Amino acid sequence: MGLIDKIKSYLQEDEINDKTDKKPTKENKSSKEDKPNEKVRPRKKRRFSNEHADVEEEVRVSYGNVSSSDEREYVKEVCEELIDVTYRMEDIKREYKVITEYLTDIQRFEELPDNMSRDIIDTARRIEMLDNSRQTYLQSENLLSVDQYTRIETHKNEIVDTIKNLNEMEMRDCMLRNDMGHLEGEKDDLKFMRDEYTDSILRVRGIIIVVLVLFLLSTAMIAIIAVTTKASVTVYSLIVGVVAVVSFAIAYIRYLDIKHEVKYTDAKIKRAVSLLNKVKVKFINNTNTLDYVYEKYGVNSSKQLEFLWAQYNQMVNDERKYMQANSDFRVCCDELVDKLKQIGMKDPLVWPKQTNALIDSREMVEIKHNLHTRRQKIREQLSIFEKNRINAKTVLRASIEENPGLEGYIKDILLSYNLEM
Repeated sequence: MGLIDKIKSYLQEDEINDKTDKKPTKENKSSKEDKPNEKVRPRKKRRFSNEHADVEEEVRVSYGNVSSSDEREYVKEVCEELIDVTYRMEDIKREYKVITEYLTDIQRFEELPDNMSRDIIDTARRIEMLDNSRQTYLQSENLLSVDQYTRIETHKNEIVDTIKNLNEMEMRDCMLRNDMGHLEGEKDDLKFMRDEYTDSILRVRGIIIVVLVLFLLSTAMIAIIAVTTKASVTVYSLIVGVVAVVSFAIAYIRYLDIKHEVKYTDAKIKRAVSLLNKVKVKFINNTNTLDYVYEKYGVNSSKQLEFLWAQYNQMVNDERKYMQANSDFRVCCDELVDKLKQIGMKDPLVWPKQTNALIDSREMVEIKHNLHTRRQKIREQLSIFEKNRINAKTVLRASIEENPGLEGYIKDILLSYNLEM
């Protein structure tokens, strides 16, 4: 049950009791006339039993007449509501005072001479400019992640040399890849040439065998003709021999040339393989070094590391500019506060955060409107709280009048919060 409901209930109960005592109905009169010897019994109050006589005596000493637990609980709730309302009124009065001082400060500023107000407005403009600069410099905080910034910060003294070395290693990596490709192609060409030479050797061997077979057949035919005809075959034998020798010589010379080319090609293949292996070793070492540096800085190329380094430098420069702007901002804020103190403002510390109102009169009008609205609402709240406080005290006084034993109990509750009736 709320405070208003309890007050209404109490007042209604009191009114009913008064009507019952002061204005009895006809039925009541007749009942009294019919029973003249019967007396109206007063309201019963809870009493302790005989076995609790010591407790009753102790409560009487403390609070006078003993009240029931329901009555004590009821007045305790009323006291708590009175305490709550009182403290809330104190809080809201402090707020009301702050708003009033705020409005008074605004009035002081608006009544300043033009030269003084222009000086304050110029300071407010510098504060806004510096604050905008601070916000701009703060935006660079997100250029790098925390991990990237930490890595660059840790190795900042060696980043420039690392970028240069990375560029060289990446160029070397490209060159080694090209060399490996060139050597692989040369090796494949040499192997193809060797296969061609091998086929040529087989063809030359075939030609030699054919020449030898023809020579033998020709020699046999000449011998048969000489035996059968008894003719002279010297000229024919000489021709066949010369042709066979020349053909064999040519084929053999070609065979030797091809063998030499095969041997020379094998040497070139061996040299190409050796160079390819050396280039592969260099390529692997260079690649491992690149992978280590990439992992160390969390990048994929020297271009990315160079970009991160540029972002880091921008963050460092912006941080330095932010610190300078922040220092200038604080100096201007202190300067504005001092100037506002000189004109008698009660709370000058709030204005560095509301420089737009000092610069733009429309913003100041909006603030004044909001403050007046807020102060009017506070007045309404204070009026409601004051009524509730008076009603609560009325209920407590009525309870004490009904049961004087509650007076000490109520005073103890209120005194624990430094309050009085």
